[in-house]
Amino acid sequence: MFVRPELIPQEAIMPIQLLDDRLISQIAAGEVVERPASIVKELVENSLDAGADRIEVVIEEGGLRRICVTDNGHGMTPDQLPLALARHATSKIDSLAGLERVASLGFRGEALASMASVAELSLTSRTAEAEHASCLVAQREASVRPAVGTPGTSVDVRELFARIPARRKFLRAPATEFKHIRQTFHQLALSRFDVAFRLSHGGVESVALAQALSPAQAKRRAADVLGAEFDAHAVPVDERAAGMRLTGWVATPGFSRGQADRQFSYVNHRPIRDKIFNHAVRLAYRDLLHNQRHPAYALYLELDPRQVDVNAHPAKAEVRFRESRLVHDFVFRSVARALEAAESTPTESRAIELEAAAAPTGAAPAQVPMKPRGLDLSSAGQRAVSSLAENAAAYRFQAPAAEGQAHEAGSSGRDMSSHTPELGGVPADTDDDDTANTDKTAEAEAPTLGYAIGQLHDIYILAQNREGLILVDMHAAHERVLYERLKAEFSAGRIQASRLLVPEALSLSESEAATVETSSEALAQVGFDLTRSGPCEAMLRGVPSLMAQRDYLSLARDVIAEIDDGARGADTVRDALDDVLADIGCKAAVKAGRRLTLTEMNALLRDMEHTDRAGHCNHGRPSWVSVDRAALDRLFMRGQ
Repeated sequence: MFVRPELIPQEAIMPIQLLDDRLISQIAAGEVVERPASIVKELVENSLDAGADRIEVVIEEGGLRRICVTDNGHGMTPDQLPLALARHATSKIDSLAGLERVASLGFRGEALASMASVAELSLTSRTAEAEHASCLVAQREASVRPAVGTPGTSVDVRELFARIPARRKFLRAPATEFKHIRQTFHQLALSRFDVAFRLSHGGVESVALAQALSPAQAKRRAADVLGAEFDAHAVPVDERAAGMRLTGWVATPGFSRGQADRQFSYVNHRPIRDKIFNHAVRLAYRDLLHNQRHPAYALYLELDPRQVDVNAHPAKAEVRFRESRLVHDFVFRSVARALEAAESTPTESRAIELEAAAAPTGAAPAQVPMKPRGLDLSSAGQRAVSSLAENAAAYRFQAPAAEGQAHEAGSSGRDMSSHTPELGGVPADTDDDDTANTDKTAEAEAPTLGYAIGQLHDIYILAQNREGLILVDMHAAHERVLYERLKAEFSAGRIQASRLLVPEALSLSESEAATVETSSEALAQVGFDLTRSGPCEAMLRGVPSLMAQRDYLSLARDVIAEIDDGARGADTVRDALDDVLADIGCKAAVKAGRRLTLTEMNALLRDMEHTDRAGHCNHGRPSWVSVDRAALDRLFMRGQ
């Protein structure tokens, strides 16, 4: 499209000329000062670089009226105050070599000068050796004057963008701006656990975080920022390789979010927003989260400063890694190992405790809440559950390997439905020693998820193990089992497919039809025999065997769309195929409302015990929880 010369404003046609310093400063300020939260970020980072271990942030009207950051850092001498407000003046680096290995948060020397050009700024500072503080008000005083103040530095910014109405009108309401300030404050508070932080708004304290000098205190601060529920789902990460170290916490899929608002990543204690880092973490959750759910985490990457370029953007939030593939693979494998370790010990994270409120005698039982907690395995071996023998006997009777014995028992003319075993699953005339031995043998041989004892609302499986009661969401559990099985078959190149007696014609978009033509081999790997038959049409001749009796037409369209989006986006075709396998597993899994036999229930429990990540379905929902016997005893006030 061409613009006619007569439509160009005449004032835009002028000779080249130098801009004055004031206009240069205000243009440059737009790169650093986007909103009040940007000022908080720059000032707090300066305080951290100054060695402060206490930082206080005072906000008025969402930062539009006032932002004051006070610290107890090294402070500045009076002769340094004018330099601090000058453009391109800094104490962080002094050469190109220093820029290549910069370890401080700030280094550009632009922040204070940019703030002074768009707001009223006063700078007060005092060193530990000075008798009093010194103060300089930008653009008002040419000289430094004595002031009252403790060792450290205080920067007071007032009336942001008051001199630039065009910029001020783009700011949001004070409540919205303070929300951004709080998010930035939390991000900085998680970067340094050895520093105490305080934030107040309108004279009311909003956040107060004491120093966190121990791992337990650090985790507690992370929970204060990410939410109390994060503490119950947090999985520690601590991996080293190739001169790098990754520490922090990632949340199990049960704490997934609808938006990426609980993701904090740091490189050498610098808050960052990096696509490579975030994609690596997301990839580690690939088999655990779907349907646009986002993980929560706080991760800290440490590496040689020379291996990362922090000078990619004026805001210093974006970085570039010199060995980006190495960093991506290290982060991915570290997070994946932590999640795998958490999923491999599900009994430590799936237990729930029933807490009965103490009720007076004769009072109606109170509603008892359930909440996640860690299972106490130390007392598991001390519990003697006599009915385990009965469940073990029922399992052996129902198990597929014993179907022949069951048939013989059924043909003997006895009514098995009317047979009621004695307590402990043994005849009444068996002596106590034999009963105890039977109980101990059954308890020792009982699997992790125990034996099925029934089905609730044709949705949940109830099972009994050594510790107590197991509740299984049969659809979620079966979905995970099928997905992991499909992945194994896909890797081995042997996903079973069924040919259709009559091929089905699919009407597609031109882009999707092209995807079928270019990805026919990839589609065949997941069981679909699809060929392009026209500009906007494809023929379906084969489907995965799991979907042969289900709605395979809609699934085929979903598969094509998945691969089409993956090929054009950042994900690879393999990533798209993993999503396809997850969809197949979800659609083929047993649905709510289907009644299972004990044999089918126990078979599913055994499959879960031998399946990776069986604690969650493909969408991040928990597949099973447990209630230990001690919690049940408290519920019914036994022993009280």
